[in-house]
Amino acid sequence: MLDLDDVTFQYAPGRGIRGATLRVMPGEVIGVVGGNGAGKSTLLGLAAAALVPQEGVVTLALTDLGGRTRRYRSDLGIGYRRHVGYLTELAPVYGEMGVAGYLRFRAKLRGERFLRIRRRVGEAMERCGLQALRRERIGRLSLGLRRRVALAEALMTLPEVLVLDDPFAGLDASLRASLSEVIREVSSRAHVLISGHDPELLSACCSRFVLVERGRLSADRLSRAEAIARLRPAVAAPEGGLRA
Repeated sequence: MLDLDDVTFQYAPGRGIRGATLRVMPGEVIGVVGGNGAGKSTLLGLAAAALVPQEGVVTLALTDLGGRTRRYRSDLGIGYRRHVGYLTELAPVYGEMGVAGYLRFRAKLRGERFLRIRRRVGEAMERCGLQALRRERIGRLSLGLRRRVALAEALMTLPEVLVLDDPFAGLDASLRASLSEVIREVSSRAHVLISGHDPELLSACCSRFVLVERGRLSADRLSRAEAIARLRPAVAAPEGGLRA
């Protein structure tokens, strides 16, 4: 179980997320929707431990095969982060490295067992349509292809928490469909949070939606129809003073 308990992170007064409480169960795929600048990316950054809460706590509880439950707090270091796969909005990757070499390097940094790295990297590249580009330098790829590499990195260690910030951006229709299938597969054992601007696109893989407005989590159990209805006016009049 993933718990965000009254978490706050503000870049400046009125910019960020304030007092957000959200519980995500294994098997849930949560679509995080809201207008530009509402605070979606900040909320996802907190769930991924890329940001440390200024107030509140983020806790991940995992039960092993022996029935023992271990709890990890995002503010206490790598114990939490090693269970997270995170695709950021900017998808940073090392431009001078080849695709396969970069993914192997990142798998080693995340502590993946040596004998598993080759298989994990191969599976991630296949899922993201990168097999033909395995030796291509990342800096020569288009933005959409670089996002595929970053997505492969997020998926390759089979994380218990998968956080995807606008994952469908820059992907063609066939890869979007493939990614939706991968997310549904991963969600059978993971906690998944996805942001995006189009709830109709997210509905292919999300089990429920949460709505972020003006830096607050204003609703956490929206249906697909409710999410679409609430999002459209927010897009028409974005909150320019807030940062996502």
